Amino acid sequence: MTAHPQTLFDIAGVQARIFVLPNRPPFMIAADLAEVYGTSVSALNQAVSRNLDRFPGDFMFTLSEAEMSELKSQNVISTKANRALPVGFTHAGALMLSAVLKTPIAAQVSVVVHRAFAEMEARALADVRFMLVKLRTEAMRGRSLRVQVVEGIRQGFTFEEIWQMGRASRPRLEQAIRECMELGLIDRFPAGMPIVQGDLFSGV
Repeated sequence: MTAHPQTLFDIAGVQARIFVLPNRPPFMIAADLAEVYGTSVSALNQAVSRNLDRFPGDFMFTLSEAEMSELKSQNVISTKANRALPVGFTHAGALMLSAVLKTPIAAQVSVVVHRAFAEMEARALADVRFMLVKLRTEAMRGRSLRVQVVEGIRQGFTFEEIWQMGRASRPRLEQAIRECMELGLIDRFPAGMPIVQGDLFSGV
């Protein structure tokens, strides 16, 4: 996961130095940010010390021994790294550093750092949404067909979307929808519902 020097200042290069650990937001360690922003770790630490009020716990944190060992086991940091536990900076903390550092490239590179974090966060959010849809679909398939219809109507799904959630045939789904309408479980047909002559008098 170590970035090549020639890609250090592009999105891919910065993302190679963004780490993810359980119960932690994505972060970069101080040594990598110092290199990205064109300064030394000591200068970075001094800038933070002078502006501690700008770095609350959700901006900056010290890694634990276990977290340090985990990063070493993944070969993302050297096993010869300084014995002192490194400081991690979250997306917000990494951007705040650009405001307190006075290096010539800090402002320019902060745009790349922001985009690198934002892209990773967007992918993570997309993955979460996909899993939620998958879990909801699997749950729907395990329910009775009428419950599936009612839930689908409540969510505003089309006939095609409701059909894709289950394993029933289209004619069986159509029948279940009409049964739900007759029982008063739903008050409308889903968009794309096949229409037959009897539907003209259903009140929808």
